[in-house]
Amino acid sequence: MTRQVVIGAQPSAVPTLGVRRVAIAIAGFTVLLLGGALLVVPVPGTSIVVIPLGLAILAREFRWAQRLRDWSTAAVRRTWAGVRRLFGKGPVIPMALPHH
Repeated sequence: MTRQVVIGAQPSAVPTLGVRRVAIAIAGFTVLLLGGALLVVPVPGTSIVVIPLGLAILAREFRWAQRLRDWSTAAVRRTWAGVRRLFGKGPVIPMALPHH
């Protein structure tokens, strides 16, 4: 059996990388499951906050979650821009504060 050595890492730090990844996975999937459960509970809008939060937690460690988070963020922005065009509003441009 061979042992992998991470160059520059302290021997005690190597096992904690796996523990950290598992902890992030458990936390992220728990929040995602909570968001899924909130889809059926009659509390408006809570899953809209909780599901992206779960993806953000998972995206800290997993590349597939980063891609899904980025794709969903882009989809929301495209949808929001389409709604603004539909109702005659221009793009959202931050306005400068007036000088006194």
